[in-house]
Amino acid sequence: MTASPTTVPVTVPAIEIDGVSKTYGATRALQDVSVSILPGQVHGLIGRNGAGKSTLLRMITGLETPDTGSVRFFGSEAPPASDPKAWQQRVACVYQRPSVFANLTIAENLFTGRLPQRGAGVSWRRMQEESERILTEWNINLDPKMLLADAPLEERQMLTIAKALEAGTRIVLLDEPTVQLEGAAIRRLFDKVQELQAAGVTFVFVSHFLREVTAICDSATVLRDGKLLWSRLGDEIRSDDLVDALLAGQEQRRHRAESTAASDAQASHAIALAVENATDREGAFTDVSFTVAPGEIVAIGGVGGSGKYSVGEAIAGLRKTATGGIIVNGEPVAAGNVKASQRAGIGFVPADRHRDGYVPQLSVAENMTMGVMDQIAPRGFFSPRKRTEISRDLIADVALVPPDPSLAVSGLSGGNQQKVVLARALARNPRVLVLISPTAGVDIAAKDAIYALMLRALGDGVAVVLISDDVEELLVSPRVLIMREGRIGAELREPTEEDIVRAIEGLE
Repeated sequence: MTASPTTVPVTVPAIEIDGVSKTYGATRALQDVSVSILPGQVHGLIGRNGAGKSTLLRMITGLETPDTGSVRFFGSEAPPASDPKAWQQRVACVYQRPSVFANLTIAENLFTGRLPQRGAGVSWRRMQEESERILTEWNINLDPKMLLADAPLEERQMLTIAKALEAGTRIVLLDEPTVQLEGAAIRRLFDKVQELQAAGVTFVFVSHFLREVTAICDSATVLRDGKLLWSRLGDEIRSDDLVDALLAGQEQRRHRAESTAASDAQASHAIALAVENATDREGAFTDVSFTVAPGEIVAIGGVGGSGKYSVGEAIAGLRKTATGGIIVNGEPVAAGNVKASQRAGIGFVPADRHRDGYVPQLSVAENMTMGVMDQIAPRGFFSPRKRTEISRDLIADVALVPPDPSLAVSGLSGGNQQKVVLARALARNPRVLVLISPTAGVDIAAKDAIYALMLRALGDGVAVVLISDDVEELLVSPRVLIMREGRIGAELREPTEEDIVRAIEGLE
């Protein structure tokens, strides 16, 4: 019988990983990794892309079996891989895109897999009452009957944690939970984590935002190239050490996209985009100002909640500014008006292509041409021939595979889905192109193809704003703005990877 965490001494680890190794073909994803996490700890798991973090998480959740070594929970061996229910009773994982059923109600999501019974049927009244209790306890001001699709992302993450704990899980893995959250939402999440930690819940917190690790974690492990670099307690975790651990021995990458603007002096006389003293109505950013010349690329980075995504959304007309504004080629653009932004020549690729970038049930042609309906039906009469013609040109431009305009976008690979989103942004021949994490979740070949399209746009005189969490992606630009707490905190010229990491963490 598995011991309950409430009956096990706190000296017995909630999670004990002993000598775990995992190999995929010629790739050694993990090599003899051992980590011990005590009950009630918030343990940071840190490492660059490819360090082995995801593989280790899959070991802890039972999605992968180690080649050698073992995983134990509260002193007992982990269940067999063939018993997923036993794993779910021990550990839950909350991803940056929560695994939920958006087309079901909040109550149905909370009780999926464990519906309260009434005779041979379901007790909907009890489910409603229990859902109201959970929402009250978690201070979530939502109606249990509302569709989860209508709930903010932050609340979806909270609901995922709540569901796991209600089912008896005492170990929660948080995999990059703050990537799509802004400052206030991050603080609320951290407050809840600390509250649950005091009640004995154990957390594994995966993040590449080092400031968050030092703020929330009382122990941490750093992985590099599948090996354990070190594990330390909170008093021994310093930002400088984390930066050194992540960067030491790594090639300093400089994949620069050279701006076509001839010089700063010339660029000052030709401004494609000006963001002037812009302050968000909802407080996501304050007094942000910068300019971008035709053919120039400017990257914006920062931790989750820094406001960088919101700045991009404001340029694209998705957010309203309280003061200041957006100016394209010398003309002000109406705040919070997507159509006005498009007419001004602003193209936009959103952060979440799955949610905001395309309609999965529609064809490639329909998705690519959504923003150019005036060209497809110039006099009010829709022209299928014109749509096919435009979409075929765009397919050739972005090298879509397969090059079929009739295919549903849902059937494409992630990289080709992103090409569809980018093609739609390019369809109106924009003067300004705003890209938010354009290569997230795509393979190397697709990443190279997307960068090639961006370089071509620069060559055509398009001003590019690249907003990303990925330091290597920020390095594409020779000019990088770093946002902190809603303001521009640093401007870097020809930065190295270490320059960017230190600026993001406020260590420059």
